Amino acid sequence: MASSNDFPINSNNVNTKKWRVFLFPFFARGHLIPMTDFANLLSTSHPDIEPTMVVTPGNTKFITSSLGKSNSSTQQPVQILTYPFPSIGLKPGVETVGVGKSAESSAIDGAFHMARPGQEQVIQHYKPDAVIADMKFPWIAAIAAELRIPCLFFTCSGSFPILLYRCLSRMRPNAGLHDHVTVLGLPGPEIRMPVLELPPFVLAEEDNYAQYVECMMKTLADVFGVVVNTFRGLELKYCEELENTVARRAYFVGPVSVSCAMDEHSILDRGGEGETGCLRWLDNKEERSVVLVSFGSQSYFRSMQLHELAMGLEESEQNFLWVVRGVDQPEEWMPEGWEERIGNRGSVVRGWAPQVAILAHAAIGAFVTHCGRNSILEGTAAGLPMLTWPLAHDQFINEKLLVDVVGCDARLWEGGKRSTTDMKSELVPRTVIAQAVSRFMEPKGEYSSVHCKARELGVVARSALAKGGSSASDLSGLISDLINAMQSKTCQ
Repeated sequence: MASSNDFPINSNNVNTKKWRVFLFPFFARGHLIPMTDFANLLSTSHPDIEPTMVVTPGNTKFITSSLGKSNSSTQQPVQILTYPFPSIGLKPGVETVGVGKSAESSAIDGAFHMARPGQEQVIQHYKPDAVIADMKFPWIAAIAAELRIPCLFFTCSGSFPILLYRCLSRMRPNAGLHDHVTVLGLPGPEIRMPVLELPPFVLAEEDNYAQYVECMMKTLADVFGVVVNTFRGLELKYCEELENTVARRAYFVGPVSVSCAMDEHSILDRGGEGETGCLRWLDNKEERSVVLVSFGSQSYFRSMQLHELAMGLEESEQNFLWVVRGVDQPEEWMPEGWEERIGNRGSVVRGWAPQVAILAHAAIGAFVTHCGRNSILEGTAAGLPMLTWPLAHDQFINEKLLVDVVGCDARLWEGGKRSTTDMKSELVPRTVIAQAVSRFMEPKGEYSSVHCKARELGVVARSALAKGGSSASDLSGLISDLINAMQSKTCQ
């Protein structure tokens, strides 16, 4: 039996007058931050909900920085509870995917299944009134069911990727036999994708991980409901399909990043202490004259590609703010004399940057992005057109939604081989990068319709969590349904 000393929690951790909701995020910044935003939404939306973020010790700093001053100003702040990180031979405190070296991130990502014992002890010891688990932890549903605790999944993916995974898990395309695959069973326009751009786990060759994904999808249909960081105005047909055919209940409550935008402290330190000097640099630039170039916390470029990107940005003759992360030896890729030639036209941030604050700055006119889910939601909420450069995971799927279905963004490169596996992707040359960025930054040029659509969608995104908005209504419905379930001790 666990004791309170095993799992230290903030003061007043047990309050019988409150409904205790435990949230279990996956240990990656891209999962920790949006679930923290969602926990804050729960805390500020209902006085009887007491959210508790349950994380490993090394990840608490990302929670506290993301909560910001709003946590001290609310009547019921979000609590933090810890459980031990699995022992996998890393240095103490190295517990987050996308922080540090790529080998460390791979080791952490591969050890997620070892988190189960610690999570199980927390739930059995504290017996919360409800749990909300990252979809990466499907076993939490079974743990909660044994105690008759309602369990919801929280996913950083959207409705479109979830449905696409579901369809592909039945089709199991073979990379050795097919160049492209037409995804069967989706609403809306026909979706056809190169097999190389699909996540490896949906392919026929990846049996072990495919079984895990199938388990995750089956559990999704069995739990009380699923909370999705999206908004209906972005992918309405797919949201309706998800709630009608896949999940018992579905709540579309995003973009959750909008919830932190009114707290200056939260928006600057969200996810960790970042470099804020870039905001002062932006203050001296004209409105919509700068392109933000950022590829997320888990993306890694080869040195040769970084070199081409640097030269492409130089040759584009556009103002740019480039956030460089995931470079173990950062100076190898930099062209000789490059920073001197760029001068004040460009700014390079090494490490973490306050992306939501940057995207909201009036000087930013476009966003070159890897199409990570958080980045595309943040860019969409800012009303910015995005030039897409996906690299791995579900990023090509997100690009497919934005470019081919919604029409609010454009591909940076159409001409070469792209793949979720870095070694199978062709090098994107500097000339392509320079021409794409230069043309995309012209608001009245060939991409004028994309710029217009992005601005329109930004209004829809920001209004979704406002009073009467679709996400605000879904959040209200979620809280009502969850309180009813907790009162009646109903799991389904």
